[in-house]
Amino acid sequence: MAEQRLQLEGIPCFIRSLRGGPGLWGSAYNLPHDLLVYEDDAMRAREVLDIAPREILERERQGRQPPAPRPQWIVTGAIVLVVAFMALAVVIANRAIR
Repeated sequence: MAEQRLQLEGIPCFIRSLRGGPGLWGSAYNLPHDLLVYEDDAMRAREVLDIAPREILERERQGRQPPAPRPQWIVTGAIVLVVAFMALAVVIANRAIR
């Protein structure tokens, strides 16, 4: 929608998928994208899309506290779960071969 708004205002822009894209994973609707405009059109595009200037966004980002670290037991539990799943897959595959 942002691309369409910019094009309606006469601002040339380009959308680029930041990950695999439609050829790799099928639909790309839920992948993050970049919206690129020429440097000369950046301020006008920010006004059209109602986006604050980069300096303000960086200042706000610095004022925020970093996210709380995950408890160690959650990370350890996830690793144990993955290893257990892999072991189960090996046992099932071994039995299927016999």
